[in-house]
Amino acid sequence: METVNSMDMGAKIRPQMPAGVEHGLCSRFRTTKSHCTSCAVVCPVPGAVRFAEQGAEFTDACVGCGACASACPNGAIRLEKNDPQLAERIRSRVRPGEAFRVACPRAEGKVDLVLPCLSRLTEALLLEPIRGGAARVELLDPGCSGCGLNTAAPQWERALFLAQALCESAGFTASRVGRVQVSVGEPQEIRKASESPNPRRAMFRAIAQKWKETVTVVATETGQKPAEAFRDAVQRHHGNPKRTDLLQVLSALPGAEARSKSLIASGLPLADVEVGIQCVGCNVCETLCPVGALRHREANGVYALDFSPALCTGCRVCEAACFYQAIHIRETVELSVLFNQPSVTLISAPRQTCRACRESFLGKASEFCPSCLASGDRRESIARRFFLGGNQSDQL
Repeated sequence: METVNSMDMGAKIRPQMPAGVEHGLCSRFRTTKSHCTSCAVVCPVPGAVRFAEQGAEFTDACVGCGACASACPNGAIRLEKNDPQLAERIRSRVRPGEAFRVACPRAEGKVDLVLPCLSRLTEALLLEPIRGGAARVELLDPGCSGCGLNTAAPQWERALFLAQALCESAGFTASRVGRVQVSVGEPQEIRKASESPNPRRAMFRAIAQKWKETVTVVATETGQKPAEAFRDAVQRHHGNPKRTDLLQVLSALPGAEARSKSLIASGLPLADVEVGIQCVGCNVCETLCPVGALRHREANGVYALDFSPALCTGCRVCEAACFYQAIHIRETVELSVLFNQPSVTLISAPRQTCRACRESFLGKASEFCPSCLASGDRRESIARRFFLGGNQSDQL
């Protein structure tokens, strides 16, 4: 037993952080013009999230409630117990045809799953029981006002709202996912016989896991690689695991038939994009997009920019980074694109070279690029004012 205790204590010397960040997916890393604070806004612990040159970072104050991972639209936040592991746990406890109940540690009643906070739930996790055949999903709500994590409460309410809207877009009723008001108490988690814990095995499993985490962390810290140059890092587009999970769940919902469902885009991890004639095909939007929702193609002198709305998370990096202000986010978004997963061509035009600045641009209406046209218009306006109207001192 002394050996076991020493291993356990050794594992605590370098504990693994409850949360980490895949910086390539973080909007604030992709561009300094991003003001995304999704993770910090829902974090219930002051000082647990901070923003640095690499984007969001987590401090030792983090308690691992998971609200940040649910709130991050790009899936940039990594937790010790990730979404696939939690989804597998949910699937193992679903009883087809019955309600699947989820609660926090403060809710009274029998439940199928207890989480540190309901804000840990993503839309995909909320719909996972329905995918497995559950009649409905019930979130036991004891009221968050008396909880120390109550700052995170708006996040699970947002996830619930979107999950209900997705149910309607799938041809179900919104009531397939809902909340149930309960008293404050202690939940009783229902487990299958195969899940009944063996204390001795559980202890050794925990020790082995901590030992593995310690070795991993030490190896990482002692063999750190040099920081990658930003220009190289942004060329890679990491897959958004959070969106991948959601699309997989939606595609497997039994009896789902995609229907039109439009929502106001503000505050949602979704967006519809439009591109104006100011676009010059510089591909900055494509390069900086964290999730690869924008892709260009070029053949026979014609440039095209394609958009995958099912991948877009509404981070607005493209809109903020576009020097020519050619990209705009529409006010509404259509949920059915998450089921159909279409590809949309935002712009298709021949590429030309400007006669004035020799920079390339799109379109054939003029021999000059939009910037030179704008500059020319300004010069013409100034000249006209000077020669025809004079200045104010001449008129006195």
